[in-house]
Amino acid sequence: MNIAIYPGTFDPITYGHIDVIKKSLNVFDKVIIATTDNINKNYFFSIEDRLSIINNSLFKDLKFSKNKIKVMSFDNLTIDLCKKYKAKTIIRGLRA
Repeated sequence: MNIAIYPGTFDPITYGHIDVIKKSLNVFDKVIIATTDNINKNYFFSIEDRLSIINNSLFKDLKFSKNKIKVMSFDNLTIDLCKKYKAKTIIRGLRA
């Protein structure tokens, strides 16, 4: 299975994030959307609220398949998350 991880704060998730997710679903079998709390940042939303917003946006509003997307929080290094889920790709968006 070809798995990719899309790490970020998603504070909040935007149309740009969703566009990256849509495009990545055409390339990968499974995409893990991983959000984190960095104590050095001030967030608009708590980690619980961000997870709820992401889940509602992707699954309720846009009707994406839960078979292809996993939404989760993490508190370690991204590389550790990649190893845990055997993901060989990290997805990143580009701000222009």
